[in-house]
Order: sequence, then structure tokens, then C-alpha cells
Amino acid sequence: MFFKGDWRLYVNTTMLKNSPKRIGEIFDFTISYDSEPRIVKQAQVLSEALAKNPEAKKVFDQLIPSKQVEINRYIARLKTEEAIERNVRRAIGFLLGKNSFVGRDKP
Repeated sequence: MFFKGDWRLYVNTTMLKNSPKRIGEIFDFTISYDSEPRIVKQAQVLSEALAKNPEAKKVFDQLIPSKQVEINRYIARLKTEEAIERNVRRAIGFLLGKNSFVGRDKP
């Protein structure tokens, strides 16, 4: 994380057991750049829902690309068909300004 002109690495108890007791401990890290593109394909269910709702599609198309990817990624990571369908309905409602989705109140 870049904060006040410096890069900082934050470690929590999920990443490192007993991390609160290890304050001041020195670690060596190697950081490398991964140039592999992360393309998230839009779920077929979402594509169909957007095709059926031109108003929601228009809003989706006007979102900045990172917000479009955020919605696509969220739905792509869901495991069950039930969860996908439920969240696609929520996403359409979000795009129409009816509810929140992915931690946002409005598109």
C-alpha cells in the first residue's frame, strides 16, 4: 500500500500467526511484477439479463471499466447457479438505482 510517500506492507493475523506479538520482527520479501492479463469473462446469465433490460445495460456500459470488471468478477466467482441468479437480479437492481451491490449504494 502506498501511504504518505512510502510503500508499506501490512500483515494481519490471517497472514501471519501471532502477528501482534511479532511487532518489530524483520522479514525479507521478494516482489515481482506479473504481466499476465486478468480477463474476467462476463457470465452468460448477466449478459442475458442486461440484454433484457436496456436501461440497466446503458448504465452498465457507462460505468468506468474497473466497476464493470468488479461486477463481472463478483458474479464470476460465485459457486452455485442459485447464488449467480440471485446476484444478477441484485446487480440489475443496483444498475437501476433500486438497491446496493458490491458494497456500493449507486453505480
